[in-house]
Amino acid sequence: MNVLIFGASGGIGKWAIHYALQNGHQVTAYVRHPEKMQIADDHLTIMQGELTDKEKITRALSGQDTVIWCVGIPMKRSYPGMNSLEGHRVLIQAMKEQGVKRLIDWGTPSIQSPQDRKSFITIVPGILAGIAFPQAKKEMVSIGKLLQTSSLDWTLVRFMAPKNTPYTGKVKVGFGDVKMKFSISRADIGAFMVEQVNSGCYIGLMPIIGS
Repeated sequence: MNVLIFGASGGIGKWAIHYALQNGHQVTAYVRHPEKMQIADDHLTIMQGELTDKEKITRALSGQDTVIWCVGIPMKRSYPGMNSLEGHRVLIQAMKEQGVKRLIDWGTPSIQSPQDRKSFITIVPGILAGIAFPQAKKEMVSIGKLLQTSSLDWTLVRFMAPKNTPYTGKVKVGFGDVKMKFSISRADIGAFMVEQVNSGCYIGLMPIIGS
């Protein structure tokens, strides 16, 4: 598969790159700062660009089968602009124009899913985020709505507390109906997102993952 990864130099993005290459995909990394990329591979192309540069994003989408979005949102009470939301708007429009359907994205349980069952993990994190990070929550929820109203084959992977701990391969998946720890390795998140490239299991769904 030809896979385009945004935010490829970040904490989760670098693992998505790692596992996409390991799984034999042809990977394009779209990043603001190519000098931060620490991976070199014959099957990896690095492209520099901004999240709202439609011309470059359209060029990056040429020939792609799947897009993986790993761009983070600032965990601050307030910050100027909503770059991730604006980037999503540009990306979704460009994907439609280029005929690329598959998008694998990420968020937190602040984004509610129709499949969610009432539980601590589907209710409390959203309340706490609204108090501590109101703007980040607003941006994340808006992205979730944007995906749900798009015509793409999207999957939105939700998680709570990513850690820089080793890969385990033991990821629990649920919608508030599975007991799990909030903490999860960034390596496990990246690997799980890459697994969705060849899986239709969670198309149109927002699974919560943990350890």
